[in-house]
Order: sequence, then C-alpha cells, then structure tokens
Amino acid sequence: MKKILLLAIALISYSSADSQVLSGTLVDSGRKLLNTEEKFTITNAVSGTVVVELAVNREGKVTGTKVLGDESTIKSTPSRMKAENAAKKLTFTAGTRYAPFEYVKVKYTYVVQ
Repeated sequence: MKKILLLAIALISYSSADSQVLSGTLVDSGRKLLNTEEKFTITNAVSGTVVVELAVNREGKVTGTKVLGDESTIKSTPSRMKAENAAKKLTFTAGTRYAPFEYVKVKYTYVVQ
C-alpha cells in the first residue's frame, strides 16, 4: 500500500512539473525536463503569466531565451527577467540523436502572496 501511495505522489509531482512545458520541437522529439523540482511559479505584486521560448542544445542545456510578449500577461521588465533567469537554469534530456538545437515554450505563473 505504501509503494502505491509513493508511486502516485511521484507521478502527480512529475506531471505538475512537466505541465508548464507547453510545446515545441523539443517536446515533439520526446525530450523530458530533468528539473523535476522546478515549480514554475514566482511570487509577485500582480498575478499573471510569462511565456519564455528556449533554445536547447544536444547536451540538454538552455543556450538562449526569449520572452514571448504576445503570449504573456506580465508586462514588467524586471518580472519578465525573473522568468528568463529561472528558465536558463532548466535542463533537458541529452542525446546525440537530437537536432543540434531544439525549441520549447515554458510558462511561468506569477502569484500574489
């Protein structure tokens, strides 16, 4: 019974971490987010979202970021930079069978605390 409960908790926490990875060639190729502890929520004075597009190399490291302003509701530059800085720390599955650079969109949710 304990094993089933632990498995259920692990699956729920993994799916919630992965739920903020929206779309892109990286997702299409089956690569996974390795930072399962990433929360994708940031405390702020106002609530909203910031969508960041990432370029990821074969080693699974983020090599470039760009905030997608038309898909984001937060307009503050310092708040957008917080999301970009958090996104730069993400790592994904590495492998030589992947394209040299793949792209993915991730969403950070800002909550008032």
